[in-house]
Amino acid sequence: MWGNIDVVVNVAATTNFDERYDIALALNTFGAKNVLNFASQCVKIKLLLHVSTAYVSGETPGLILETPYHMGMALNGAHGLDINTEKKIIEERLKELSYDETSTDKSITLAMKDLGIERANKFGWPNTYVFTKALGEMILGHMKGDMPLVILRPTIITSTYKEPFSGWIEGI
Repeated sequence: MWGNIDVVVNVAATTNFDERYDIALALNTFGAKNVLNFASQCVKIKLLLHVSTAYVSGETPGLILETPYHMGMALNGAHGLDINTEKKIIEERLKELSYDETSTDKSITLAMKDLGIERANKFGWPNTYVFTKALGEMILGHMKGDMPLVILRPTIITSTYKEPFSGWIEGI
């Protein structure tokens, strides 16, 4: 495949605004990194198209000029944003929760959702989804090298509410 593919399109992500932080970071941030690693192996690559969301710019009203995100750049100017640190924070929190004998799947899910919201808010993003999508864009911008990269930011990516199951998007 690496000898034949010239365009890679990445639309894989979780679109749940209230996702567990560990899942959102794995899919939206490190998923983008995995796609980039694959695309960089394609010897005929002409373009990497990454579908993100307009909400990575936050909820500022009015015209928002397109400016790329750079590694460590927080929406609110806060310092200390590092993708590997975020991964370690998740690992430490999951480890703490595993030591708690009263933890249930539900309490772990709630704790991971709360952690995502806390981390997103710390750096100025409104929720875990857009925070982890912005982190994915940072990885792409930082690691793409000479590869042509287009980031498409639709205002919304939709999925089903219930039928045939929550989150289903095939055919929409």
